[in-house]
Amino acid sequence: MKRHYENIMRKAGRVVGHWWLMLLAGLLCIAAGICVFAFPLESYVTLAILFGVLMLVTGAAQLIIASTSGNYLMMKGYVVVGGVLDLILGIFLCLYPGITLVVLPVMMGLWMLYHSFMIIAFGGDMDTFRIPGNGWIICSGIILLLLSVFVLVNPMSFGVATVIVLAGVGLLLFGLIMIIMSMTLKNIHRHFASE
Repeated sequence: MKRHYENIMRKAGRVVGHWWLMLLAGLLCIAAGICVFAFPLESYVTLAILFGVLMLVTGAAQLIIASTSGNYLMMKGYVVVGGVLDLILGIFLCLYPGITLVVLPVMMGLWMLYHSFMIIAFGGDMDTFRIPGNGWIICSGIILLLLSVFVLVNPMSFGVATVIVLAGVGLLLFGLIMIIMSMTLKNIHRHFASE
């Protein structure tokens, strides 16, 4: 059993070569969140396309990181599924923006819900391998989970202003989480080298 655990730790400690993709996606999410607050009247109309493009970028980044980085943490399956879902929903949002405006609160709520589970799972991986900073990751995942539940409880009762505020807050929070996760992935090999 100890040998198996050491083998997992060795694989998990490999240098993640594409951490910068997650950093880029996080910066784009923060920029999109700022744009949502800077241009609130235009935001709801453009939010569907903007959200679709962001989902395409984050989905591609997640798939590249999961498939090429040598990251063997337990949440790899979640990242692959999340990346595929992001790509599919991103394409749908970009191709059908008119339909998307009606169901945007539901889609955003579900997207935030799934990603909150991914973030909590990443924090759990960090805890399993005794990587510092896991509490912040888990806490931010729980905050994103609560925000998604708030959106999903009664998504059609929210007005346009509420959807814009929730979208802006969600994008800012998700971008910040992705930046923190990218820095963690960048430095993860240092932790395992010291163990």
